Amino acid sequence: MSTFMTGAVVALSVVPVSLLVVAVAAMLRRPRVMTDPAKPALILAAHQDDCAILAGGYAIFAKQAGCRVQVAYLTCGAPSPDEPRAVTRREESLAAWRALDVGDDDVFFFGLPEHGVSAESTWTHADRDRARGWIGGLLRKLPANSVVFLPAAGESHVDHRGLRRLALEAWQEVARGDLLFLEGPEYNDYVSLVQSPRKTLAAIVSRLPLLARFRPARPAWTGFAEGGAYWTLPPDEARMNRRRELLRAFVSEDGALLVNLFGWFERYRPVTNPVTGLAREPPRGYVAVGGLHRGASAILALAALAEGAAALGWAVSRFALHGATWGWAVVAGIVIAGGALGARKRTKLEGRLLYWSASIGALGSVATMFR
Repeated sequence: MSTFMTGAVVALSVVPVSLLVVAVAAMLRRPRVMTDPAKPALILAAHQDDCAILAGGYAIFAKQAGCRVQVAYLTCGAPSPDEPRAVTRREESLAAWRALDVGDDDVFFFGLPEHGVSAESTWTHADRDRARGWIGGLLRKLPANSVVFLPAAGESHVDHRGLRRLALEAWQEVARGDLLFLEGPEYNDYVSLVQSPRKTLAAIVSRLPLLARFRPARPAWTGFAEGGAYWTLPPDEARMNRRRELLRAFVSEDGALLVNLFGWFERYRPVTNPVTGLAREPPRGYVAVGGLHRGASAILALAALAEGAAALGWAVSRFALHGATWGWAVVAGIVIAGGALGARKRTKLEGRLLYWSASIGALGSVATMFR
């Protein structure tokens, strides 16, 4: 084998070997099952349905143990508290928590305007100062050793990110080291095979031509962007069913869709301290490319996709060139079709890699014939 071919084989083997290491690392990051007794809880939510997504399961767990549960909503759930949508969402949230024996006196509304997912925040400095003070007041009144839930780092929604910062800043001001802060993910565009392998693979497959239709009925929608292994409550199907009922109670947000997206798991992760938590926003170690923030392991997955497509293009072309008089037409078809399909504006990054790598593989098979 020539020096060039030997180098190529070694180079191509790096990707699968690296992916194997990543897979082993992901398998070793088993979630920690929480064995501590339930504690009094405060759930900080940006929007009315977020509370159930973030910590509905823990709220049920805590109430079953006789612990007090409080829920605080930063926004009114609409651009203005006077809009019908805001009134509806307020009523829904109160009714949902009453069903879990959480009284109206333990559900708080601050009333900032809601924004679109990627909109620019209109909250003023005065708004933020008042909200920080409001959250700080809630934290000061909590019983000793309570648990506080807040959005995880890297959230896509501007309101989630805003709430996280305000909550951590308030925690820093009240200086209560006895509180356990747990963050929970809702939705973000960070993909990493180490952090969230199912979500990452689902994201790649759903963006490939012809394969999007095979996405799972229960989407791998959520996942952390960084940090260690996540925590979860001990398995309890009855508690999970009650959590799904809590999600369904938010009819205005399509409760059935909430169950489909978030009704099958609940994940938490401790925030060590407010300074560390603030420094992790935005999450580090990611590159924004192709509409997603991709970690090194997700980029390796793309490299493996490209490598596989190139190998397929090479193998098909090689077979055609040696096995039929029309082999050159096959090679030309792969090269032209792959180049054209990959150049379409609507084609996602994954599709471009698939098409263009197959074309390159086909050209490579021709090149080896004239060595």
